[in-house]
Amino acid sequence: MAGRKKLGDLLKEAGLIDDFQLEAALSHQRNWGGKLGSIVVDLEFAGEEDIARVISETMGVPYINLFEPELSPDIFKVLKADMAKKFGVVPVRKEANALVLAMADPLDIATMDNIRFITGLSIKPVLSMASEIKDAIRKYYDGEPVTRKSKASFRETAGQASQLEFVSERQDISTTEWNQQFQQQPDVQSVRQDLATQKIVIEALTTLLIEKKFVTRDELVKLIEQKKLGI
Repeated sequence: MAGRKKLGDLLKEAGLIDDFQLEAALSHQRNWGGKLGSIVVDLEFAGEEDIARVISETMGVPYINLFEPELSPDIFKVLKADMAKKFGVVPVRKEANALVLAMADPLDIATMDNIRFITGLSIKPVLSMASEIKDAIRKYYDGEPVTRKSKASFRETAGQASQLEFVSERQDISTTEWNQQFQQQPDVQSVRQDLATQKIVIEALTTLLIEKKFVTRDELVKLIEQKKLGI
């Protein structure tokens, strides 16, 4: 795996996020913690499948399915559940003195260093999406029933399938009616850009409020919880 490039720079270079979105995600991370990739997904700047594809293709990190075939129970003796949950990783197998480790961000050197120290093994990172890692931890460590459908390549055909289904349902529509209805549809890209801009503004304001000490992080958390409960 080449270089110690940061995930944010990689996503920006790939065109998944821009400078403003990256800064918004980084400010969110500074204030609230968490993994940058998950933050980018939560803020809806990019999908986790797109992030996984960029990492795999750009950095040459292999993608691994954590459910088919099932992982050997013996491998989970290498890394305890609390550590897997803390760092958001799943041990896959041992290869001599190396541990193959599933990560949503295989560029996270600090996490690899921590797992290397804990296990005494060198780390060989492989790629899994964050949601897959969470489900794998639930399945293998917590013993919960988890079923995930096998996907050939990050659900790349999902959008095409939905479009074909829509067309097939409206085969009787005339060209004029189709054009009129299509023109009446909202510009999806514009809507997404507007939402992304709103999220960036909110993140910037949140950062400013905390840095200027108008409000603390704990006070914001309490206020958000009260709003959720309708207090």
